[in-house]
Amino acid sequence: MEPLTHIASGALGACVARRPSEGRYITLFCIAAAWLPDIDNLAGFVGPELYLIHHRGTTHSILGGFVLSGLLVAIFRLFIKSFPIKRGLAISYLLILVHIFLDLITSYGTQIFYPITNMRYSVESVFIIDPFYTLIMVTILCFSLLNKKNKKKVAMLGFVWLFLYPMINLGIRHIVQYRVENRLKGNKAVFDKVHISPDALTPVFWKVIVEDNTSYQIGGLSLLDLGKPIDYKEFERAEPDLFKRFGKYASIFNTYFWFAGYPVMKTKTSHNGMIITFGDLRFSSTVGFARNLLKNKQLPFSLTAILDQNHKITGYYYFHHGKAGIIQRLE
Repeated sequence: MEPLTHIASGALGACVARRPSEGRYITLFCIAAAWLPDIDNLAGFVGPELYLIHHRGTTHSILGGFVLSGLLVAIFRLFIKSFPIKRGLAISYLLILVHIFLDLITSYGTQIFYPITNMRYSVESVFIIDPFYTLIMVTILCFSLLNKKNKKKVAMLGFVWLFLYPMINLGIRHIVQYRVENRLKGNKAVFDKVHISPDALTPVFWKVIVEDNTSYQIGGLSLLDLGKPIDYKEFERAEPDLFKRFGKYASIFNTYFWFAGYPVMKTKTSHNGMIITFGDLRFSSTVGFARNLLKNKQLPFSLTAILDQNHKITGYYYFHHGKAGIIQRLE
């Protein structure tokens, strides 16, 4: 999730945890704990490959979260000698686990069992930015801060909402999947799997990805018009052998193959050679306004290989968050 939701969860945690005898430092402590796993964003300053590997990696794991909790308590203890160690560990670790949960319910994927495994897990039920989810959480937080008498009880309602909303969406997602699969079977469509993923303004809009051996088809479904036929757009599935081939020259291609959930590719030829752009449909949208935000209609987290006339890779560039990366030339 985006930072505001994490910060709001930390502030709710402070409303529940703070005792009358404690200073305001407990609020800062809770907010810091709720945000802290995202410190791994710093890997992006080193390079895109490290970002793909480490974001939602160690700091977003059950074990790594415990280590973070200990470090945070140590820092606060350094400046506040009376800071409670055991209580601080319990509060911070619980809020870090809430952070991990909030990321787990999006489609990005989170390495919760690292270092036992670097597999990314996801329970796709909330879009990465969900104004409905976040605004209600913030509203409950405001009521909690204004209601001094029942502050903790109101804040607990915020945590009920924090867990209840994704569960409701998960139920809706399963219903949508059942309806889409039955519709495809009724139309005698040939497919291997159907994936349903949250889209912008979930739970109203959902992304439908139909998978077969050679392609992915993506379309949007609205709960406001369930009877409307889904208009699918077809994408060519990325070839695993290409990632292996290019990975011999630049390891980022091997990393991208590990990272991508629904890897697709688009090929363009020119007099200079060829470019192959790899993308991941996890980061696409079927909702008009969200799709229009994409610069040059290019998917975030896409990787482009530059090939010469002999189809030998000569360089690559990585596109992330609306900005094209610097072209990396290969010898």
